[in-house]
Amino acid sequence: MFPTARLTLAALALAAFPASGRAMTIAQARDRIVALTMPYLNVPYLWGGMSPRTGLDCSAFVQLVYRKAGFDLPRVSRQQFAATRYLAPRRVLPGDLVFFSMHHPRKRIVDHVGVYLGKGYFIHASVSEGVHIQSIRDPYYVERLVSIRKYAGF
Repeated sequence: MFPTARLTLAALALAAFPASGRAMTIAQARDRIVALTMPYLNVPYLWGGMSPRTGLDCSAFVQLVYRKAGFDLPRVSRQQFAATRYLAPRRVLPGDLVFFSMHHPRKRIVDHVGVYLGKGYFIHASVSEGVHIQSIRDPYYVERLVSIRKYAGF
């Protein structure tokens, strides 16, 4: 194994172990991510917002939840898309990310992100409803879905 590969694996391993020193399995990390989304239900949407006190946009919400779970994600949805790995829809698991093209559905330009919760639902910060749970099968979202992706370490 190359030294840089070891360093990358070591960094990934450190991210998977919370400060408490207890190791988490990937399944536990996914459960933690989902659980950490719930306290933000009904937080209002604010474009560019990065604080639950004043409002969050979609990518800040996802970044905040992942950070609290001990994982690093970039700030903007397009960067989050680039930093994650493609996942076949049939392989989606709770904690995975769902990416949408809300403004230009036919062009498939990523501009929105949410966290998959399981059983066909995801949580996201929407302009009209703030942080809330939505069915991924809703035709509005099906038409705008660009990709389902997973955190690189999962």
